[in-house]
Amino acid sequence: MTILIAMGCLTSPASAAPMTATDKIVKTFMELDANDSEGVSRSEYRAMIEQRMNQRFREMDANRDGEVTADEYREFWLTKKAQWYRLQR
Repeated sequence: MTILIAMGCLTSPASAAPMTATDKIVKTFMELDANDSEGVSRSEYRAMIEQRMNQRFREMDANRDGEVTADEYREFWLTKKAQWYRLQR
């Protein structure tokens, strides 16, 4: 019985090594696996890319006319670049 309790302690999350930065990135990437296949398919990855693209385009297209002008892009770049391009952390 003591051995089973000790083994349980060895596998508990409390005793697990802390996640590295790479572990966290891989975990976040694997969350794209919508069908729990233990792998990210091209379509699952594409869905994430399209979602980010649509969100970014909405941010750039200030007047919502479906096109981004040079002035809109300039304003986006000056006000949002740090958020979108991780220039500040």
